[in-house]
Amino acid sequence: MKASRHAWVAAVLAVLAAGPAAAANNSANNMGAVEQTIPPPVSQNPQFPALHLSDDQRAKVRQALSGVNSEVEFQQKSTKPAQGFAPAVGQKIPKGLHPHALPTPLTKEVPALKRYTYLKFKQQVLIINPMSRKIVDVFPEASG
Repeated sequence: MKASRHAWVAAVLAVLAAGPAAAANNSANNMGAVEQTIPPPVSQNPQFPALHLSDDQRAKVRQALSGVNSEVEFQQKSTKPAQGFAPAVGQKIPKGLHPHALPTPLTKEVPALKRYTYLKFKQQVLIINPMSRKIVDVFPEASG
């Protein structure tokens, strides 16, 4: 039993010792292969650039969302606690609210919106940072 254990350890050591040589040989056989290295650290809390929508861009958002029936309704158990919520830029949306992706044609027309989501809440449009769940813009759902 002791001999088989020593043989196993020797086999593992041989594989480990051959690792770099085998990798180098493998790279020579795979011309053009890319060797992966450790990437730089990625932030766990990425900061989106500040969103400054013009009146024209807000009008485009209103138009794109006008036919979408996604207004938050307070009859659901998950949304009732949010009924007293008064949205403002910088506030986190309540947990029971689930933002929606903005329509693709809109994000192609207004690329600054690509990273954001939205909610229709009490006749207002809330533009939301999906990572932090914070409101980055609020404007009336209807113009005027």
